[in-house]
Amino acid sequence: MPIVSIKELMDSTVDPAADGVWDAVGTISSAKGVDHHQPRNDEEWQAVRRHAVTLAEAMNVVMIDGRHAAPPGTKAGLGEQEPARMETAIKANPAQFNQFATATRDVAVEMVGAIDRRDTQALMTLGGTLDDRCEACHVTYWYPNSPRPKT
Repeated sequence: MPIVSIKELMDSTVDPAADGVWDAVGTISSAKGVDHHQPRNDEEWQAVRRHAVTLAEAMNVVMIDGRHAAPPGTKAGLGEQEPARMETAIKANPAQFNQFATATRDVAVEMVGAIDRRDTQALMTLGGTLDDRCEACHVTYWYPNSPRPKT
């Protein structure tokens, strides 16, 4: 039986794990030059790996049947759907929700492989894929009626 809601799981586990992977690699250009940020030693790679593993397993936990969308009394933020409507949408088509979670989990598993190979380029590419997977679920359940930026 689930203990915390999807929102609580996202806030406490999924978001920090995703941020830990996203923040591990990147290229920053400034007046001082270009900085290629990446793990540089075994300890730093292991820290990033922990984030990716946590993210992968958290997606399994998200799919446990009976988990509420948010704690009772949670109010929707600006542009967000009411938690009760999210929960109704998830319950109406749990297979779709699980597909989103599985797709996110699969990217996290690929990230673990990239980390084990110490492949920073693959990790950066997978970071973009992870963002796409997260956003696909969020625009379906969390803020389905918000305007989308033009691309």
